[in-house]
Amino acid sequence: MHTAVNAPLFSLPDTWSDPNPAPVVEALQGDAYTTVVRDDLLPGGTKRRALDYLIGHHPDYRAIDEWVYGSAPAHGYAQVALSLVCRHYNKRAVLFMAERADATRHPLQHAGLLAGGDYRWVPNGMLSVTEKRARDYVAQSPETRVVVPMGGNTPEALACLVRVMTTAVAPHLPTRTGLHVWSVISSGTLSRALQLTFPEATVHGVIVGHTPTPAQAGRAHLYTSPYAFRTRIPTHEAPPYPSAAEYDAKLWPFFCAWRTAHPTTPAVIWNVGA
Repeated sequence: MHTAVNAPLFSLPDTWSDPNPAPVVEALQGDAYTTVVRDDLLPGGTKRRALDYLIGHHPDYRAIDEWVYGSAPAHGYAQVALSLVCRHYNKRAVLFMAERADATRHPLQHAGLLAGGDYRWVPNGMLSVTEKRARDYVAQSPETRVVVPMGGNTPEALACLVRVMTTAVAPHLPTRTGLHVWSVISSGTLSRALQLTFPEATVHGVIVGHTPTPAQAGRAHLYTSPYAFRTRIPTHEAPPYPSAAEYDAKLWPFFCAWRTAHPTTPAVIWNVGA
């Protein structure tokens, strides 16, 4: 299901459109040259848009009842997005994650539970262990179960994001000339969608956990956050809009340093969640 290097963009049918409210595109307060895409306003964030076609419409997966994920950290958005999309289409999201006591679960884990996610808690569940549990579970019934790759990195997800960006975001930008586009980057799905949507833009990706391969990163200029994956960014370094402190918010110090050197260059920040 992974997108191959230099593969043509998956051909979505013309009938598919994102069923979610369009991303909110707004000017950054106090900075006339920066636009922020506020996908934090959508429960489940951007991945909810990316997974819609694959789970709800793809003809090859009509018989799939369970979408299984073993790659989610406690503070990952995929668990919420997958649970919400599956609930919408009467499917089951099965999530293998490291076991935590209820009192220590992350708010996004509680959100995933509320959205109907079927959590399978794994004692001492390192990522390699939870991913293997997910694969083993799917192997028991491959006709009705599918493993979702890390970050939802599939050709269908990439195509969904490109369509949303092209139809619902790009027309609302003040300019596309000399544009710089910023996001965090992990599996690279979001960043590569931005690269395809804005082929003449300079794209920046801030690594906050998984280091993308060259194929996943595409042509993004990469930066690495000094904060550990599970560490929240200090409040004084966080952006002036709601943003996930363990994830999206970590791009803000890099963006600020870049903005100081490029005070009048047009820029877009894609904020996945908060």
